[in-house]
Amino acid sequence: MSFNWAGLEQAVQDQLTGFVRRMRADHPDDRLYAAAVHAFHAETGSVIAWPLVAVAGERAVASVAGDRSTSGELRWSPADWPWQLDPGPAEDGWAARLEEAATADGGRRWEPVHARYLRTVVKACRAARRALLAEGTVGREFLVVAMDEAGELVPRTLTPAQVRRHFPELDAESRETARPAAFPADRRTASPSPWPRHRTAPPPSAASRPPRCSGPWARGPYRRWWSGSPTRA
Repeated sequence: MSFNWAGLEQAVQDQLTGFVRRMRADHPDDRLYAAAVHAFHAETGSVIAWPLVAVAGERAVASVAGDRSTSGELRWSPADWPWQLDPGPAEDGWAARLEEAATADGGRRWEPVHARYLRTVVKACRAARRALLAEGTVGREFLVVAMDEAGELVPRTLTPAQVRRHFPELDAESRETARPAAFPADRRTASPSPWPRHRTAPPPSAASRPPRCSGPWARGPYRRWWSGSPTRA
């Protein structure tokens, strides 16, 4: 069955740009530095859920750090950022159609459909940043990044220079993974996940989600309590 990949890319891009514009308008005194697509969840052969979108500002992230962590530790932890955008009916509809396409033919197309979905999210992140820069909503230092559990989408979203500057652990890992070919197979070891603090959890059902703008909340193993209330839209 055919699937509207261009429409899906536009939907992700619109979510990103719309939320960044809204946070820029609502918080004109904060310096926004990033937007992230995160909390990816998929189950091979079945579920492909719509991810969350988060936006980070310097003051906002510092305000939620509290006593248990520093703003530096939370800087690239989008699950801990206070401004989060849940999927709405339109996004849930896209996820349902995507899942239908992936599970057609007895699920034999699931892997290639899921892989293309991730590539589409990466393209949407890049397009969203270009659009936001062109209209002057953000400065060139602003990043839009897809952040999956394994960290594989980050270097696909950003330039090598951006990865080296903001994600040095991923840059170091990529250099290490480029080296094993020079060693015998019995000396090669697997690299650990670059996100040891985070694990992807299934998104809560609509019935189990707290009311929007209801106070501190983060899903599953991402959960972290802070002083202050996140903005949910």
